Amino acid sequence: MSGYKFSQKLTKYLNKIKNETGRKIKFLERSDLGIKGTTAAYRYNPQYILIIINPENHRSKGDIERSVAHEATHGYILHKLGFCLAEFHENMDDKYKMDVQLVFTMIEDIVVNKIIQNNGFPPFGHEYLPMVNKEIEIAHEGEEKGEIFYHKFTDDPHLEALLMISRYIIAWGFLRYYKLQLSDAEIINKFTSAFKRFYPDYYQFAAKIEEIIEKKDIFKGNDECKAILEILQFFKLSEGVELVRD
Repeated sequence: MSGYKFSQKLTKYLNKIKNETGRKIKFLERSDLGIKGTTAAYRYNPQYILIIINPENHRSKGDIERSVAHEATHGYILHKLGFCLAEFHENMDDKYKMDVQLVFTMIEDIVVNKIIQNNGFPPFGHEYLPMVNKEIEIAHEGEEKGEIFYHKFTDDPHLEALLMISRYIIAWGFLRYYKLQLSDAEIINKFTSAFKRFYPDYYQFAAKIEEIIEKKDIFKGNDECKAILEILQFFKLSEGVELVRD
């Protein structure tokens, strides 16, 4: 990552991941990470932990470091904790792959953000709560306005629907599994309440995902894999992918 010096805290955390996984961490820079506005992304590689940074997304040092810790932890849960990854069948198109990966992300992020919080990093960046406040405002304008808003982040209507659902699931996960400041929890709770009330067509899917997660311990590799498979089957996305371990 050109022209950037990591803090001692992040360096220590990345070294811990390297030592426990036995894999080096490598960085690439690329502006197109799938969903618009994304700062960083993890990409699977069998030999090392690969983190891609968006050089066009200018954020504070603290938020960049939190994003790096977050993405490195995706590699950690895969290589150290036995979580699963998607192995796609031949000739599956990129849109299908993005849908599947978003299902993985919405579940994995609950685990990953909890791990980085336990290691001294914020569970979300400074942009999260302002965005949630905006999402609350948009939700009160109804489902059609919500669809228009989330369409800004992807041109694919199906991915857009999954993105809306994932925003609810991540917020629900914060309330369900994390210790948050009361003011932060109140904002996130307002969003989940607004989502239930104003996006009923989407909440029926989100509620099913909640139900699947509640029956599993997604902080363990076996249960997380089972939860993801159930969700993929629920969305009829399981035909072109196998869930495998590294």
